[in-house]
Amino acid sequence: MAISTPGPWEERREGPPPGKKAEGADPEAREELFQRLRDLEDLNPDLPGREVARLEELARLCGPECFPAVARQVRRLLDLYLGMPTLQVGRAILGEYFHLLEAGAARLLAAREISPRPALPAASGGVSQALVLYSAFDYTPADRCRILSRTEIPETLSRAADAFRRRVEVVDTVFGLGFRVMWLLDPLAFQQWATDYLTEKEGDLAPEVIRDMLWVMGKSQALSPAMTEWLFRWCGDMALLEDWPLVVCQADRLADRLFLAWEKGQPTPRNGRLAHLRLMVQGGRQDEERLLAWLENSLQDFGGAVARFLSFDREAASPQEEEWLHCTLLAELQGMEALYQPILVLSDLLLRLPDGAMKLAMAFLGVAGQSLREWENAILRFSERLIRRAFLVDLKEGRTPVDTIRKFTFGDETAYAQICNELDLLTQQFDSIPQREKVIRRLGVYYASYRRAPMLGQEVGRRYRRMARLLHEDFLKAHLSQEEWEGFQARGFLQDLYSMASRSKRFLDHRRALDMSIEEMVASQIEFVEECRSRRLAMLRRYSPLPH
Repeated sequence: MAISTPGPWEERREGPPPGKKAEGADPEAREELFQRLRDLEDLNPDLPGREVARLEELARLCGPECFPAVARQVRRLLDLYLGMPTLQVGRAILGEYFHLLEAGAARLLAAREISPRPALPAASGGVSQALVLYSAFDYTPADRCRILSRTEIPETLSRAADAFRRRVEVVDTVFGLGFRVMWLLDPLAFQQWATDYLTEKEGDLAPEVIRDMLWVMGKSQALSPAMTEWLFRWCGDMALLEDWPLVVCQADRLADRLFLAWEKGQPTPRNGRLAHLRLMVQGGRQDEERLLAWLENSLQDFGGAVARFLSFDREAASPQEEEWLHCTLLAELQGMEALYQPILVLSDLLLRLPDGAMKLAMAFLGVAGQSLREWENAILRFSERLIRRAFLVDLKEGRTPVDTIRKFTFGDETAYAQICNELDLLTQQFDSIPQREKVIRRLGVYYASYRRAPMLGQEVGRRYRRMARLLHEDFLKAHLSQEEWEGFQARGFLQDLYSMASRSKRFLDHRRALDMSIEEMVASQIEFVEECRSRRLAMLRRYSPLPH
């Protein structure tokens, strides 16, 4: 890659002329700072900790007037890095990898196994076209899965592409240290410089550049409007999420931090979970692990609130009961609305987990927390009643319980042998009722596990239909005042809740469907994640102080 022409902040020189001093800055610190930055031109970022600390100390000693000269040197480091043969080879590898995928997509399209659609808006600009397969986003998630699974790619090429992607996650850069120095010199000037660079290189950005910019700004409590708009683009870029997830992960962390900084300034919440979140933010305990724990606990509360809301599917029998129904219905709706906002904004933490999408979907249908445990206990009790009845039928018809035990262990010979040891060796019957109950409890776990998936599908469908009735305008207007109804409508919470419940049901139905291919099941999860992230981005734009 040829070294690009300098931008507004830059000149070709990498530092001040020897011996020239800047007014207002420590001359010795300035000279040492530029010497250390020039030493980074060997492109070796593995500096000892004391040298990195010294760079940061020098940046604090030098004033903001050093920023333009430092920016010139950092831009030189950036251009030298982007011209490395390693990156050129990596781009060539990804280019060949994407070319094979495009050829596979063309064959499937010609065979009418996939159908094109308009490109997603999120896939436009912002990242290098050499590093992101934009054409793949002309297809639905199901078609993208078919392209990936049915295109024959040599194993060596696939491993090389994965290795180059992995490199972004584990290899540091020298210009990342330069970004840190620029930030310490003048954070506002760095944001302006970064915005100018991103605009200049739009469509040809390396993921390492975005990663290091976000890493440097990761502790910031506020961003400029232009930088915030770039942040939103990265958070909503599904192509970037698929090919370079670490970059989007860094953008999500910064967006979460900015949202929590805004939320901290809101009126004190009366909700216990929100008060806990406020204390975490005020105490600086907002690392990813703590926020994820808070999110999972809040999902249980949210799922419980949805389950209680669904229990109002009945008419009041008296004026006193109508007043009770109005108060409790309003309290549950307000509680769900208060939790919905931070849950959705922080959902990026959950969606990275293997079962995170399923947890989120089940919470929106009220199958989470205590409600889920009660339902699973009910399934277990149902299984035990069914097995107990089978043993009683065996006793009535003069059969031994052996065949029933074999049937309910579903081919698990080890479990079959262990449970049969509870029977009398000679008669192959139970010696006592407590002995029979012990076997019933053990077999109940097997049968409940076998029936859980289809019965969960029935429960999800039943709760979704009930939610559709309760969120209908006629029901809510009958039990809420006009002012309360218009308030919920203006904030859009009821529409969002119903839409997310609908998406959740569709995702959970596809996840359990035995007649669907693996590609379709994976595609349904991708669609659900895309929907959640789209609504999360809209929530950030709407409620945070970040500019619209």
